[in-house]
Amino acid sequence: MQPSTSLLRAARPVLAIAAGLLVAACGGSGGDTQIAVKVNKGEISVHQVQAVLQRQPRQVANDPAERATGRVLELLVDQELAAQAGADAGLDKDPRVVQLLEAARRELLARSYQERVADKVVGPSSDEIDRYYTARPELFAQRRLYVLRETAVEPMADAATVQAVVARAGSVDDIERGLREAHIRFEGRLLAQAAEDLPQAVLRQVAGLEPGQSVFMAVPGASRVFTVVQSVKAPIDRHTASKAIEVFLINERKAAAVAEAMKKLRDEARIEYVGNFAKAAQEAASAAARPGAPQ
Repeated sequence: MQPSTSLLRAARPVLAIAAGLLVAACGGSGGDTQIAVKVNKGEISVHQVQAVLQRQPRQVANDPAERATGRVLELLVDQELAAQAGADAGLDKDPRVVQLLEAARRELLARSYQERVADKVVGPSSDEIDRYYTARPELFAQRRLYVLRETAVEPMADAATVQAVVARAGSVDDIERGLREAHIRFEGRLLAQAAEDLPQAVLRQVAGLEPGQSVFMAVPGASRVFTVVQSVKAPIDRHTASKAIEVFLINERKAAAVAEAMKKLRDEARIEYVGNFAKAAQEAASAAARPGAPQ
């Protein structure tokens, strides 16, 4: 598949800067072509400059190539000078700095490993995209734009009482009147969101409702009543939705692949929690296993 014109246009500033750096690096006679600037006895490489530029695509796109390159170079020069001064002051031997360096190294290795696992994931086929599109009409063929009234009830409210109030009510006013009569405190607000911006659990509940209808969602510590104030049809055809579905499915598969890899590592590892940390780990595992716990 050929890259789109917009992607090529967005990439041009980065490519132009990279090309300029390589030309500048190769222009000297007898010098190291990988060095962008020498700072005292230290060096900043072309690759370091390119790495920073690639992490700032928006800023690069808005700056002329030379300005963006100069800005990054000066940033790296200041960073190198400060690092050299820190080393001269013995900060690289400071226990706190050593701990931070080791934590950064561990985080980078862990993230790189997980990214390598994720990069092996194969994208969905056209048939898989079709099946996902068909299976989620509330997001695509029957997509709507919603105005919802969210009524948050106090955490200690009896779920059965709230459900009974919602079942009897014919409007938001009826719900709020019933909650007051049941001495249940609540707070309300309006939400205007497209189907894809709603939490999936909420969307599944409100997708079949007509304006004026409500649903009660009982979640420990965060029970809510959602009333459809207004909904407008805004379907998305399969062709328009295909790219978004592809990206979603790829990300979902990457997350699953990383989770599976991490589970395998844990299963094969010898992990021993010591002292009070054993109790903390046990409590964390119990909380994660409870219904309604965040995944």
